Amino acid sequence: MHMKPLNRTLPLLLVLLLSACAVTRPPERSAAPATPQAEATDNAPDDDGADAAKAEATAADARLPKVELDSHILFGVLAGEIAAQRGAAGASAVTYLDLARQTRDPRLAQRAAEFALFSGQLKVASEALTLWVELDPDSDIAREQLLITLLRSGKLAESRPLVEELLKREPARAGAVFVQLARLTALQGDKQGAYQLIQQLAERYPDLPEARFAVLAVAAEVGNESVAEQELDRLARIAPKWDLPVAWQTDRLRRSDLNAAIAFLKKELDRRPDAGLELKMAYPRLLVGAKRFDEARRAFEALLQTQPKNAELLYGAGLLALQQRDLPVAKRHLEAALAEKHPESDFIRYTLGQLAEEQDDVPGARRWYEAVGQGAQYLPAQGRLAELDAAAGNPDVGIARLQKLEIGGTGRVQVVLAQSQIAREAKRYDLAHALLSQALQEAPGTPELLYERALVADLMGNVDGAESDLRAYLKEKPDDPQGLNALGYTLANRTTRYQEALGLIQKALQAEPDNPMVLDSMGWVLFKLGRLEPAREHLERAFAVSPDAEIAAHYGEVLWQLNRRDEARAVWQKATGSESGLEMLKNTVHRLEQP
Repeated sequence: MHMKPLNRTLPLLLVLLLSACAVTRPPERSAAPATPQAEATDNAPDDDGADAAKAEATAADARLPKVELDSHILFGVLAGEIAAQRGAAGASAVTYLDLARQTRDPRLAQRAAEFALFSGQLKVASEALTLWVELDPDSDIAREQLLITLLRSGKLAESRPLVEELLKREPARAGAVFVQLARLTALQGDKQGAYQLIQQLAERYPDLPEARFAVLAVAAEVGNESVAEQELDRLARIAPKWDLPVAWQTDRLRRSDLNAAIAFLKKELDRRPDAGLELKMAYPRLLVGAKRFDEARRAFEALLQTQPKNAELLYGAGLLALQQRDLPVAKRHLEAALAEKHPESDFIRYTLGQLAEEQDDVPGARRWYEAVGQGAQYLPAQGRLAELDAAAGNPDVGIARLQKLEIGGTGRVQVVLAQSQIAREAKRYDLAHALLSQALQEAPGTPELLYERALVADLMGNVDGAESDLRAYLKEKPDDPQGLNALGYTLANRTTRYQEALGLIQKALQAEPDNPMVLDSMGWVLFKLGRLEPAREHLERAFAVSPDAEIAAHYGEVLWQLNRRDEARAVWQKATGSESGLEMLKNTVHRLEQP
């Protein structure tokens, strides 16, 4: 049955973790313009302050409408608050907006806006905020929130009076306003209109970096790359240390053409020697995303020359060295990243444990795995310790180690699977079957447990049990290619129900046409049906992708039957794989080579 254990070390997977944060960050999400808040202090205000506050409160009260609290208003407020508590903030917004229109009370309009924004109802929020501004024209909060909401709704033209008023009243806020405009350009429906408007607004600020960034952003949205390039050139002159525009453009390019993003960022970094470290680190991360590992490693190492104790640089350089099998350098960098308190400390410890295993340093590997604390890497580390116990001739110790773990849910499933694998590799099939059966009593229908028990049953020669578990697996995961292939291969290999097996494997191959295990199954069932040439073609493709010992055994046997025996021997010579696969290959060769 074609079920292969996962590789212990996956350096490429480790490296690709770098590209999870490989791209530069887009512009920070700008909050609504800040509103001064009274700071709480331990001292009571003096009399003058108290009098001023009282006078301000009196003036504010004077502006409120004189409305009697009747049952209709009371019921509406209660209904709105209760609905919001029950998750229906959108309905609360509508209720409060109706009350605000009836009473002309700005406080109710404000509450309507809050609920509408919380529930993402921009149309209702715009109506509530417009009413709030109308009822309380002195409220800066209302105006600024309305501006943001209109921009988020793609109504830049409607927001122009608010933008111009804000720029006029508070010129010091111009930078924040233009960054907000840049961030929201993608949401504008009339992009050409937005382009013209932002250009007009920015004309008064030729040397304000944020204004130039806003023009850059909207020019990119309308496809005017020449203007975007001009603004980038200008920003490189007037704000060479401001990384946001470069990060924004890099991220924009990355989404359509990763190599174009890499070329752009390199050019910008060359003319911005004082750029921030985060922007500089984005370059090798992008190279990782493009699988240009040699260049990425050189870039990380170059940055390390100037920042030799930077944990993130050490981490990146270490993972790349590991991917390139430069184990001593990988070990040095990762240990240094750990010493500099990299946040992924347990992941580094686990990786160092795998690295030690690669160097046949079992005591060192144990030390690293034992140092892994509770968290995402804890179970994998305990699993490796258990496998090391088994490899040292103590499978029962390894199984007992895992049994002691107090882990539930999906983690418990992984524990049982690990225990079964240890027992299976020790050829303790009865023990593996018992562990899995107990776990299935506790969690009936768990697909992973059913699949593993089918594998164990097959190894025990219990074809009916293997078939039963695989059919139960497919009931839980219908049309799953792995399950279809496993059942099809079992029927082809253990029974004479070749046509049924062929149908199952054909469905699996349709879903995964390049999977070497499925190709091998197809070759094998075709061989069983006497169709030697099609069988050879499928097995040749499978072996080209994965020179696995089991595939080699099948491929060689088909070649042998085609009287291409020298080719068969050559295939067997190239085979690699697990101990069980090599044992199967050895048995096949012995059977065929017998006179």
